Amino acid sequence: MKSTLSKFFIIVCVLLAAPSMVFCNNLDELDEFIENALVEWLVPGASVSVVEGDKVVFAKGYGVARIKTSEKVDENTIFQLASVSKTFTAAALGVQVDRGLLKWEEEVINYLPEFALKDPYPTRYANTIDLLAHRTGLPAFGGDLLGKIGYSPGEILYRVRLVEPETSFRNRAYYSNLCYFVAGQLLGKLTGSSWEEGVRSTLLSPLKMERSGFAKNLDDKNVAYAHAKIDGVVRTVPWDPTGGFPAAGAVTSTASDMGKWMALFLNKGSFEGNEVLKSETIQSLLSPSMVGEVSFSEAPPIDENSGFSFGLGWDSYHYQNQMIVEKGGGLDGIRTVVTLIPELNVGITVLCNLNLTMLPEAIRTKFLELYVGKSEVDLQAKIKERGKMLLEIVAPPKKPDHPIPSKLSFKDYTGVFTSALYGAFHISGDKDPLTVKVGPNSFEGTLEHWSNHTFLLHWPVINMGYQLVTFTLGPDEHPISIETETLGVLHAEEPQEL
Repeated sequence: MKSTLSKFFIIVCVLLAAPSMVFCNNLDELDEFIENALVEWLVPGASVSVVEGDKVVFAKGYGVARIKTSEKVDENTIFQLASVSKTFTAAALGVQVDRGLLKWEEEVINYLPEFALKDPYPTRYANTIDLLAHRTGLPAFGGDLLGKIGYSPGEILYRVRLVEPETSFRNRAYYSNLCYFVAGQLLGKLTGSSWEEGVRSTLLSPLKMERSGFAKNLDDKNVAYAHAKIDGVVRTVPWDPTGGFPAAGAVTSTASDMGKWMALFLNKGSFEGNEVLKSETIQSLLSPSMVGEVSFSEAPPIDENSGFSFGLGWDSYHYQNQMIVEKGGGLDGIRTVVTLIPELNVGITVLCNLNLTMLPEAIRTKFLELYVGKSEVDLQAKIKERGKMLLEIVAPPKKPDHPIPSKLSFKDYTGVFTSALYGAFHISGDKDPLTVKVGPNSFEGTLEHWSNHTFLLHWPVINMGYQLVTFTLGPDEHPISIETETLGVLHAEEPQEL
């Protein structure tokens, strides 16, 4: 009996001391799944890494970096991280907490006096947690256009106060890139430099993430090009270098470097024996801070029963009684996801180069089933259903069967229409579609006639989708305003007399 217990004790100790011995058999199956999934999802290329404890046990590229070439993706191919960048912004602020320069629950205005929201109460009391956990009351994706049209960071920070809130302060969570812009400004203020330098000096350099950086500074041959399916054909599309707000979406990295990033969190803030973040700060970043509602961007096994929440830069949910910490991202032509299972000390990063594909979620779900346990439902089928829904959101709406011709000429719709938040929209042209330009950089979109006095607005960024714009006519049958779901009401300016 004693001998049996001794052998059992030895086996348990070996398993606890060497988790890779338990999990290594999963990697061959994961590798085979990825190979097949790349073909099934019609994705040009992907790069994947898996971490167990402090070791990268799997790092591999699949497919090509650019279609119609032989440029292979490997573990060192650089991808845009899109919204996974938010985990870096939050962690860089965590370093400031560790240094005593920031308190999570201290009001933002005590560090950044220029910050203001439309309502005075959240302006006075909003803290860094409110920014990072999407609980300021700002609308989902509200103000995103500000990051595209050429305003300076100082001007954008001023205009934050002009955004109409969607809900009361700390009442509900709405995903806000604009809040991460503010967080980036806060980091720059605390470090006396910029968001980029704050992230580089506090995180990228200590973690030796030598092939990681920022999209606007990228100059490298081993880069994943962005791709999107347009008119049924997969094509390369331009990178969106900032995602609008750099602190919300502009970090670039590789699967290999992201192994170091995951190891930092799995090892409670330590990297190669050095403390980069305190363990209690890691806990603050990963812990739920605000209950979230499952939206179009979350994929199974995340659902209404999984306990979805926002942390600081990260999200969390439960799968098979395990807490899963995750962050996904998407920009034009790029999709990413990073998933951690803290209790098992493992994580996976998936980077791929196709617009709005759910391939990253398909791969991470296979990873969850291999490491935690198989689901009782077909999660891959559910992910495919969600993927179809996601593509429908950015697809142009179905044209009306019997559109009403406008009694006005196209030139009658031209002029300057002003938004308090975004500034002047200049509409010009004398045929369909009209041209609309806004902001210091004359960010240009099109207005295609839809029916009567309604037009379809489309910007050059694919993932901004389409929206209907309706002109309101005055007593003289001339447009006096336009209204859209996301831009609100824009009022016509009176022509200036010469």
